[in-house]
Amino acid sequence: MRAGVGDTVHPWYKGIHEWQIEAIGKLPQPIEYVDSVQGNVSYDPKIVWLKCSEHSKVLWFTYWISTKKTEGKMKWGQGAPMLEEDVLLTLLKDVIRQNLFSKNFLRELASQLDGALN
Repeated sequence: MRAGVGDTVHPWYKGIHEWQIEAIGKLPQPIEYVDSVQGNVSYDPKIVWLKCSEHSKVLWFTYWISTKKTEGKMKWGQGAPMLEEDVLLTLLKDVIRQNLFSKNFLRELASQLDGALN
C-alpha cells in the first residue's frame, strides 16, 4: 500500500518513528524504463512533509519502485533516492506550489541561487 496525506508512517529520525504525512511532492507520472537486469522499471521519487509532536516539519526524500524482482508491484525503496537535476527540479516545483517551504527558507534559497547565478 502506498502512504498518502494523513497517513502515519514510521521512518526513524532523531529517535522518533511515528510521523503524520502532511503533504507529498511528486512527479506527474513515475519514470519508466527497461533495464537489462531489472526488467521493466517504474521509479516514483517523492518529497514528503512529515510532522510529529516534536517537529512541525521534516522533509523525507523517498521513492517507490517496481521491477522484475517486485513482480511489477510498487514497493517502498530502501535507500536514498537517486535524482537527475530535472527530476529534482520537478519535485521542488511541486513542493513550492503546495507551499511546503517557509517564506524564510525560500528567501534564503533565492539569495543562494542569485549568488550562484551572478
